[in-house]
Amino acid sequence: MKKEWIDIMKQTKRLKLSRCQTLDHFFIVIFILFIPGFTLFNLFEIYVIDSYNGVKTADELISTAWPWIILAIAFYFIQKRRLRFKEVTVNYSDQEFREAIERTVKEYEWQIELNNQNIFRAYRPWNWTGSWGEMITIVKDNDQLLLNSICDPNKMSSIASFGWNKRNIDTFLKNLVDVKKDIPVQEKIEKPEKEWTLRKVVIRLFAYPFCLFLIGLGAYMIFNPVNWKSQGAGVGAMGIVAIYMYTDLKMIIKNKSANAKPENDSSHAEGKNNKYN
Repeated sequence: MKKEWIDIMKQTKRLKLSRCQTLDHFFIVIFILFIPGFTLFNLFEIYVIDSYNGVKTADELISTAWPWIILAIAFYFIQKRRLRFKEVTVNYSDQEFREAIERTVKEYEWQIELNNQNIFRAYRPWNWTGSWGEMITIVKDNDQLLLNSICDPNKMSSIASFGWNKRNIDTFLKNLVDVKKDIPVQEKIEKPEKEWTLRKVVIRLFAYPFCLFLIGLGAYMIFNPVNWKSQGAGVGAMGIVAIYMYTDLKMIIKNKSANAKPENDSSHAEGKNNKYN
């Protein structure tokens, strides 16, 4: 990391990424724009080189592209917002900071890349949690800590951490508070995350119908193509659905199994007690 980046991050309160990391972080925007990109090419054929052989008019092509452009703009602002630092004002010693880091590293298996008087950076590896891993950055700014966790921009592009970004930051801050209060490390019994909270239900009520729409649209474009470009757009639409559905269903199944295990252990213990009684 370049030394001047730390000053830039302190001034802007926003995470600074390399060019390759920025491309990875905003790849979802480029991927979505891939579909209206075909429309732009068709418009180029209509108005510039006069070689368009499709059946849709220019107005129809533009009306088809608008939803994708709006979706891309929405994801751009979502990804840009994720680069903001969480600002926390706290007094701490270097020893307290190190101990809080050690506790969090042990708990989440963070892999430390950088740790000095100005900045700390680590990565949480992929471990079958639905996320490819996250990059955690903590900048020390006098009596403030600037904290950020995003999906690891050095790995396959991802837009969902399944709660791990928030968990990384919250766990470190909790550990720092515990260290300041001289609370010893306690064995943590991890509770399975609930997959049917109100927030997640609302998200799925919108996401699943939209996925069905994309499946139908993608299938229509593949089996009733105007040209090869519309087939490519159909494959792209179904690819977006496949990635989202796979990761979401994997988390539902994983947490369902985790919730069932304590119930089985409880039933087993109850059976043993009845046997001895």
